[in-house]
Amino acid sequence: MGVIDNLLFALPVCLLSALITVYIAHMYGRRFWPWLLFGFFVPLLSTFIAIALGIRDARRNGE
Repeated sequence: MGVIDNLLFALPVCLLSALITVYIAHMYGRRFWPWLLFGFFVPLLSTFIAIALGIRDARRNGE
């Protein structure tokens, strides 16, 4: 596979990850643009970080 093929595969994966991350972050009251960029440039890891931060915030507010 060439470079163009790799980009055509990676771009939708990065966009989907960014949208999922920003949705999760928005549910917990975080800002849109930083999380969108973070989700785009750090694709799958950013989703788990957003979930972990949301759980941490929920635990803090619940106590």
